[in-house]
Amino acid sequence: MTTTVPSPNPVDGCFLTYEREQPRFRPYVGVVMHATGSHPSLSRVREQIAGRVDRMPTLACKVGKQGRRTVWELDPGFDPRRHVHEIRTEDGLDSLDRTVETLSSRPIPADAPRWEVWLIHGYSSDTYALFYRAHHAAQDGQAVLDALTALFGVGPALSPRQPRAEAPAGPRTRANRIPRTWSERIPARAVAQNAVDSVRGLRSTLTWSPHRPLTGRARLLSAAVPVSWPREVAGALGATPNDVCLAALAEAVRRWVPEDWPARPAPGRELHVGMPISLRYPEERYAVGNRVSAVRIPLSFWAESPVDRVIAVANATRRVRTEGMRRVLRAQLELLPEWLVYRFVRQSCAASSAVDSSGLLRVPRRLAVGADPIEKVVPTLFLHGEHLFAASFVSYRQQVVVSFTLDSALVDIGDLAALWADAVERLWREMPTPVKGNE
Repeated sequence: MTTTVPSPNPVDGCFLTYEREQPRFRPYVGVVMHATGSHPSLSRVREQIAGRVDRMPTLACKVGKQGRRTVWELDPGFDPRRHVHEIRTEDGLDSLDRTVETLSSRPIPADAPRWEVWLIHGYSSDTYALFYRAHHAAQDGQAVLDALTALFGVGPALSPRQPRAEAPAGPRTRANRIPRTWSERIPARAVAQNAVDSVRGLRSTLTWSPHRPLTGRARLLSAAVPVSWPREVAGALGATPNDVCLAALAEAVRRWVPEDWPARPAPGRELHVGMPISLRYPEERYAVGNRVSAVRIPLSFWAESPVDRVIAVANATRRVRTEGMRRVLRAQLELLPEWLVYRFVRQSCAASSAVDSSGLLRVPRRLAVGADPIEKVVPTLFLHGEHLFAASFVSYRQQVVVSFTLDSALVDIGDLAALWADAVERLWREMPTPVKGNE
């Protein structure tokens, strides 16, 4: 299997520039994988990864800055074993969480491909964890899950799909003519909608002022619900499971924010989330770098009915989950200069921009370390700027897991992850009985 090393897109360079200007910023995305069994030796994990790394050739590519230029290149000295490390912790799951939080703040070396795997054990006699993390300049969320599937997926290697065939040769009619110009390839309605969303994005979203200074240090909170719950709610309301996750996020935040926190810019303002949209073409599964953009989505924060909130979120996401909108966002990725994209990235540092979210990503296959099954995956995201928290969602096997990256100054306010899981359960229980499966 081969990989393409195209010219870098602006998003890759933006995260590198951001990190260079803010040395404490750690733009890393990852997943904690919980495995069942006695922990393996470090050499065994290294050998599994070394034997499978060719399934995702981009893992051998490194990205960096040469002056103002962003450069992707194959690492001539690439050795996947050097990317795999080990750490022993104390007893208890709290020890695992603290270890992941500590590792999340450590820089990934810039002189090699920017990903690594940590074998974490010692907190339990019959379980252990693997923490995969990567620099956001190197991998977006979908690429992280592709890496997990390549390195730990059960079964044969997956291959990228082939590009869609062009229209057959013959007379050029309106029905089979291939669009050639920018205006032909991108529907005017999608361009107009993107412009409207961009103008709306200049308005501050709802945020709050805690009565304490933020630390910038991240704490991780997670919870899980059966995958059937958001799926069945979505089916009953004409939504998607991602819509249900976002609606439950709004409900959880409503219950979490203390009443005495001042709302900014004013009470009644809408709360928005930055919803990622994958821009990868089928043949780009193993292309390096980011192929993702984000659109600001209102969460109907003030709706009294959780069901009405799901429907409102579904209506909002439906407008942007179109092929036309993806073409607009893709064109922006390919045509806008890096300095302008960087302005957008830095604007997102403000808490008044939108809540950071990964959207609901799905791990398509079972994962394992040798014969040891991975029973649960927990996504990790990063904090930046003035954000109080960030939320990420992953579907794996029979669970949907939410993970909150929370500023450590706010851990005593309440468990956002538990509140989210409760919101999903209450939504599911409100659905008509025929919609539900077995509990």
